[in-house]
Amino acid sequence: MFTAAPTAAAYVSVDLEGCADVVHWDEVRPSERAEYRRSRETMSAETNAVVDGIRSAGGERVVVNDAHATMRNLVADRLDPRVQLVTGRYKPQFMLEGIGPEFDAAFFVGYHGAIGDAQAVMGHTYSPRIVYECRLNGEPVGEITINAALAGHYGVPVVLVSGDRTTLDEARRALPWAACVETKRSLSYHAAECISPERVRGQLQDAARNAMADRRRAKLYALRAPISMEIDTLKTAHADLFELIPGCHRAAARSVRYIADDMAAIYRALVTMIYLGSAVPA
Repeated sequence: MFTAAPTAAAYVSVDLEGCADVVHWDEVRPSERAEYRRSRETMSAETNAVVDGIRSAGGERVVVNDAHATMRNLVADRLDPRVQLVTGRYKPQFMLEGIGPEFDAAFFVGYHGAIGDAQAVMGHTYSPRIVYECRLNGEPVGEITINAALAGHYGVPVVLVSGDRTTLDEARRALPWAACVETKRSLSYHAAECISPERVRGQLQDAARNAMADRRRAKLYALRAPISMEIDTLKTAHADLFELIPGCHRAAARSVRYIADDMAAIYRALVTMIYLGSAVPA
């Protein structure tokens, strides 16, 4: 009796600051500016390159989550029509909305360095207006590591990360099995030596194909429970609000701590802090 092979599914989370030839906030903040419109095209083209690679390696179902800012950046008409696009703000799982145990592999595209990294273009951790530093079990971490921990909670390995060189340094520390595609080398907060966008797309396609084909060799990024998350905030007003969250405790004037037995609960608390923190006046 013939048994059909299970359908391979891939999850793609796409940010913008780490895409090729993007170095300034006016290129990534949603607006009518030509700079932002060009960046949307770059983001969409890099996404398609990854999707092409995934599908050429047998990935039949691909879900793409727009994970930048208001999360309405990807140009839907430019995307491969076979992908499922998750778009829009106030998603319960934020940068990983839609991920679950049904996926075989996760791809982080256009990611950037963490807050405090001296060599990361526009380095920040979720919100530069709210988060001064984030730590998991005492270790400073950026979005790559935090998001990988949530993917690991659902049994999904991260198999590819793209971004600038310092971003990939974090990826190699946390996810040494993942393929890394460098888009640029940061020179300062608003400057970088950029690789040709066309060349980046070619490398993304090749790396995604290989990563999808070798996905069974990847490991899960998992944290030992109980998991402690500490957030140092930009202002004491942020910490004032965050300690109102049940289970969140004030650790210092600008620090709060949240402890849970699983990463899904930690991530929900983090997302709540990010959205709540936006209520604090600039």
